[in-house]
Amino acid sequence: MLDRDWQLFLDTAVHDLRSPLRAIGLSAGLLAEMNAEAQSDDVRQLTERVQDGVVKMTALLKALSEYSLALHIEDGSFAPVPTDGVVRAALAAIAPMIRDTGASVDYTPLPTVIGNWEHLSTLFRSLLTNALQYRGADPPGVTISAERDGDDWRFAVRDNGIGIDTKYRDLIFAPFQRLHGSDKPGAGLGLATCKRIVERHGGRIGVESAIGEGSTFFFTLPDATSA
Repeated sequence: MLDRDWQLFLDTAVHDLRSPLRAIGLSAGLLAEMNAEAQSDDVRQLTERVQDGVVKMTALLKALSEYSLALHIEDGSFAPVPTDGVVRAALAAIAPMIRDTGASVDYTPLPTVIGNWEHLSTLFRSLLTNALQYRGADPPGVTISAERDGDDWRFAVRDNGIGIDTKYRDLIFAPFQRLHGSDKPGAGLGLATCKRIVERHGGRIGVESAIGEGSTFFFTLPDATSA
């Protein structure tokens, strides 16, 4: 399938699934409220399973929508983007997750690049979410930095998480690849979306990691002053 075909398919699927999923969620919520005190444990557990499934499906549709958007980013949407502002927006979006995990996120002064604000926000948010989800025994610690690389900036997002086996280094950027099964949340599209966003900006992305030693995701973006 060509990218445009994939985008049309995903957009249609997301659109057609959202309405019935919303109806299921609303019905499950009403069932949970009806005679709540008189419900048996079995009925309560089944209702909770339905609600949990709705939450997971909603997250999957959101991931599919972001991946679809990343398949076709218009050149006309590119402009100078201060990445420190993008990082602050990404941090605000995942503030509850940062609070709940006790994470610390630090970043050095970051440059202005040429890109699409919305998609770069998705890029940083996905990488930060990934670092918090695949954390180790200690509270997550993430550092974001950037250094010049010719006409580009080379960004690094470092974490102290569980790490990735070397043999999976390329596989993690493929759609729907999940190395940790259902014990970790996610749709298996976050890093695939990141790859498409970076490549659409003319950059490249990769990772250095080892089991138990955390991961560092590297990617390049064009410098605004060199455009």
